Amino acid sequence: MKKLLSILLCAMLLPALAACGGGGGNNGQAAPDLNKYYEDFMATLGADNTPAMMDVETDMIPQVYPGLENYTSKQVVAKMAAITAVPFEFVLLELESEADAQAAASILQARVDSQVNGGAFYPETTAAWEKAQVITHGNVAALICAGSEQDQAVDAFNKLFG
Repeated sequence: MKKLLSILLCAMLLPALAACGGGGGNNGQAAPDLNKYYEDFMATLGADNTPAMMDVETDMIPQVYPGLENYTSKQVVAKMAAITAVPFEFVLLELESEADAQAAASILQARVDSQVNGGAFYPETTAAWEKAQVITHGNVAALICAGSEQDQAVDAFNKLFG
């Protein structure tokens, strides 16, 4: 019985202790759960306003974000709208170091630039891509293109880091 109680107690305390460990370049803090941020933000849009999103599969990464496949990520959330005329795309990465995050941010900025310079095609879509942001916090890099919800998406993301 004591052994079972000890195991249960350790199982309950382990996540709390892990959260106290050193993070990889986020001021000693562990990176937030990037998928939870994405899901929570998308839930705020409501069923009628949430665009159909698809995963950017691993084999698509080199085509959409050339060079990003060369970095090891601890967390990856890569989603884009299923319809090209809808300006919604989220790439959220926790990388091994701040230097990797900066390099990934350059790759993500190249994606934004390519969309603005003809990739987005439609005038309204291009305008939304012009407002897209690439953000880094320590070893986390993000590309956020959220159409008319851009400011809310970026504010919610930045709040994850204090």
